[in-house]
Amino acid sequence: MKTKQLLVLVGVMVVLGLLVLTLENPFGKSEREKKVEAALPLFPNFNRESVARVKITALGQTTTLVKEADQWLVASMDNYPADPEAVDEMFDKVAEFKTVDLVSTNPEKQSVFQVDASGAEAKLLDANDNILAHLFVGKTTPGVFSSYIRAADSNNVYTGEGYLKATFDRGYRTWKDRTIFNFNKGDATNLTINSEEEDIELQVDAEGKWQMLKPVASAVNPTEVDSLLDTLSSLKTDDFEEEQDPAEHELDDPRATVTARLNDGSTRVLLIGKQEEGNDRNPVKRTDKDQIFMLYSSNLDSLLKKSTDLKQEAPAAEFDAVNNPAPIDEAGGVQVIE
Repeated sequence: MKTKQLLVLVGVMVVLGLLVLTLENPFGKSEREKKVEAALPLFPNFNRESVARVKITALGQTTTLVKEADQWLVASMDNYPADPEAVDEMFDKVAEFKTVDLVSTNPEKQSVFQVDASGAEAKLLDANDNILAHLFVGKTTPGVFSSYIRAADSNNVYTGEGYLKATFDRGYRTWKDRTIFNFNKGDATNLTINSEEEDIELQVDAEGKWQMLKPVASAVNPTEVDSLLDTLSSLKTDDFEEEQDPAEHELDDPRATVTARLNDGSTRVLLIGKQEEGNDRNPVKRTDKDQIFMLYSSNLDSLLKKSTDLKQEAPAAEFDAVNNPAPIDEAGGVQVIE
């Protein structure tokens, strides 16, 4: 190919490349991205640090969250600690809402999108009861990946990303913090499991390895112990029990206990009561708290390990034909050792 033809071809390719970059804008922002960036916040004056109280009404029930010091409490449920992750998620969503996708301005259609009393109403206030955000969260859009939202002082209905009703209306899950235990599993130095069948005790040795002390002295399976500690150190309840009488659930005389001693000398003790008849719920309780929780058997089984599960199986003896030959029987054959 002649040099002149090659130069012409290169020139054409450069022009085509510039044309693609201009029209397709593969490395620039899409029109959608530009629209989102240019959109105004739905609640421009919202400041999560200023929120002191939250009122959420859904299906005729109102839940009130209040902030005391640095902790959120469910005031409508005897000031039980609120789930901090759930509260943060709600604040994140309110801060993210923008006036991007306008769906309707017709007040008569609010019930269609459930951005009225048929949806979830959330009111976020500061310490002086000034409203920082007041909104209605409706049903999901046909695409499922977003939901309808409306500021209470406007007829404009927008969409927001996610299944938002679950974020603002916790329903049967409630806003209570579901945490039973939360500690660093690496801080545990001693574990005991006391049940009707056996008493198990595990201890970290001088080399940092877990050893079984009871019911027999033995090395332990590190995978099994790690699994147990994973569950215990971040244990969350499957449900809250309304009946708070320990005797009713035989927690005064538990059928089993699981105890972890930490390197600071503190302990975490879980009492396990009698399983309820006709269902898979097991009452459990910390010794230092009044609240009674419920765990399903599948989660409880992760804690109530057997010594046979935890014990490290001895490695099978290897046959060494040179240094440790098999004994020869009287007939001259190799003796089988059973």
